[in-house]
Amino acid sequence: MSLLIIINESPSSSKTWNALRLCAALIGQDEEVQVFLMNDGVFNVIINQNPPDEIASQATSKKLFELHALGAEIFYCSQCLESRGININDIAPEIKKSNLPKLAIQIQEASKVISF
Repeated sequence: MSLLIIINESPSSSKTWNALRLCAALIGQDEEVQVFLMNDGVFNVIINQNPPDEIASQATSKKLFELHALGAEIFYCSQCLESRGININDIAPEIKKSNLPKLAIQIQEASKVISF
Protein backbone atom coordinates (compact mmCIF):
# COMPACT_ATOMS: atom_id res chain seq x y z
CA MET A 1 0.00 0.00 0.00
CA SER A 2 1.28 3.50 -0.77
CA LEU A 3 0.48 6.40 1.49
CA LEU A 4 0.74 10.07 0.66
CA ILE A 5 1.01 12.47 3.57
CA ILE A 6 0.52 16.14 2.79
CA ILE A 7 1.98 18.61 5.29
CA ASN A 8 0.81 22.23 5.18
CA GLU A 9 2.11 23.37 8.57
CA SER A 10 5.30 25.15 9.64
CA PRO A 11 8.22 23.51 11.49
CA SER A 12 7.01 24.61 14.93
CA SER A 13 3.54 23.09 14.50
CA SER A 14 2.56 20.06 16.54
CA LYS A 15 0.60 18.90 13.47
CA THR A 16 3.84 18.72 11.52
CA TRP A 17 5.61 16.82 14.27
CA ASN A 18 2.73 14.34 14.57
CA ALA A 19 2.64 13.88 10.79
CA LEU A 20 6.32 12.98 10.82
CA ARG A 21 5.87 10.61 13.74
CA LEU A 22 3.07 8.90 11.80
CA CYS A 23 5.35 8.60 8.76
CA ALA A 24 7.99 6.90 10.89
CA ALA A 25 5.41 4.48 12.31
CA LEU A 26 4.14 3.62 8.82
CA ILE A 27 7.65 3.06 7.49
CA GLY A 28 8.23 0.82 10.50
CA GLN A 29 5.30 -1.29 9.27
CA ASP A 30 6.88 -1.56 5.81
CA GLU A 31 4.48 0.88 4.17
CA GLU A 32 5.53 2.92 1.14
CA VAL A 33 5.35 6.56 2.25
CA GLN A 34 5.52 9.79 0.26
CA VAL A 35 5.49 13.20 1.92
CA PHE A 36 4.39 16.31 0.03
CA LEU A 37 5.15 19.68 1.65
CA MET A 38 3.07 22.65 0.58
CA ASN A 39 2.02 26.06 1.88
CA ASP A 40 4.01 26.78 5.07
CA GLY A 41 5.06 23.13 5.09
CA VAL A 42 7.89 24.02 2.69
CA PHE A 43 9.70 25.71 5.59
CA ASN A 44 10.32 22.21 6.97
CA VAL A 45 12.91 21.33 4.31
CA ILE A 46 15.22 24.29 4.77
CA ILE A 47 18.64 22.92 5.68
CA ASN A 48 20.69 24.01 8.70
CA GLN A 49 17.75 25.09 10.81
CA ASN A 50 18.54 25.90 14.44
CA PRO A 51 15.28 25.77 16.39
CA PRO A 52 15.13 27.24 19.90
CA ASP A 53 16.08 24.92 22.75
CA GLU A 54 12.41 24.57 23.75
CA ILE A 55 11.58 22.78 20.50
CA ALA A 56 15.00 21.46 19.42
CA SER A 57 13.92 17.90 20.20
CA GLN A 58 11.26 18.33 17.52
CA ALA A 59 13.53 19.52 14.70
CA THR A 60 11.31 18.75 11.72
CA SER A 61 13.94 19.19 9.01
CA LYS A 62 16.17 16.66 10.78
CA LYS A 63 13.23 14.25 11.11
CA LEU A 64 12.41 14.60 7.39
CA PHE A 65 15.97 13.70 6.44
CA GLU A 66 15.81 10.69 8.79
CA LEU A 67 12.57 9.57 7.11
CA HIS A 68 14.17 9.98 3.70
CA ALA A 69 17.07 7.78 4.82
CA LEU A 70 14.50 5.16 5.86
CA GLY A 71 12.94 5.16 2.39
CA ALA A 72 10.30 7.89 2.37
CA GLU A 73 10.12 10.06 -0.73
CA ILE A 74 9.93 13.75 0.17
CA PHE A 75 8.54 16.37 -2.24
CA TYR A 76 8.02 20.12 -1.97
CA CYS A 77 5.74 22.46 -3.91
CA SER A 78 7.99 24.74 -5.97
CA GLN A 79 5.34 27.47 -6.23
CA CYS A 80 4.92 27.49 -2.44
CA LEU A 81 8.68 27.79 -2.05
CA GLU A 82 8.90 30.71 -4.48
CA SER A 83 5.94 32.59 -2.98
CA ARG A 84 7.64 32.48 0.43
CA GLY A 85 10.95 33.78 -0.90
CA ILE A 86 12.86 30.61 -0.05
CA ASN A 87 15.98 30.07 -2.13
CA ILE A 88 16.18 26.66 -3.78
CA ASN A 89 19.81 26.44 -2.62
CA ASP A 90 18.50 26.28 0.96
CA ILE A 91 16.76 22.97 0.20
CA ALA A 92 18.60 19.67 0.49
CA PRO A 93 19.18 18.12 -2.95
CA GLU A 94 17.57 14.80 -1.98
CA ILE A 95 14.22 16.56 -1.50
CA LYS A 96 12.35 16.46 -4.80
CA LYS A 97 10.92 19.54 -6.49
CA SER A 98 7.27 19.14 -7.44
CA ASN A 99 4.09 21.10 -8.20
CA LEU A 100 0.32 20.83 -7.95
CA PRO A 101 -0.25 18.92 -11.23
CA LYS A 102 2.26 16.30 -10.03
CA LEU A 103 0.55 16.24 -6.62
CA ALA A 104 -2.75 15.51 -8.38
CA ILE A 105 -1.16 12.44 -9.96
CA GLN A 106 0.29 11.33 -6.62
CA ILE A 107 -3.16 11.63 -5.04
CA GLN A 108 -4.69 9.48 -7.78
CA GLU A 109 -1.99 6.83 -7.44
CA ALA A 110 -1.85 6.64 -3.62
CA SER A 111 -3.85 4.03 -1.73
CA LYS A 112 -4.51 6.56 1.03
CA VAL A 113 -3.97 10.30 1.44
CA ILE A 114 -3.66 12.03 4.80
CA SER A 115 -3.39 15.80 5.12
CA PHE A 116 -1.99 17.70 8.09
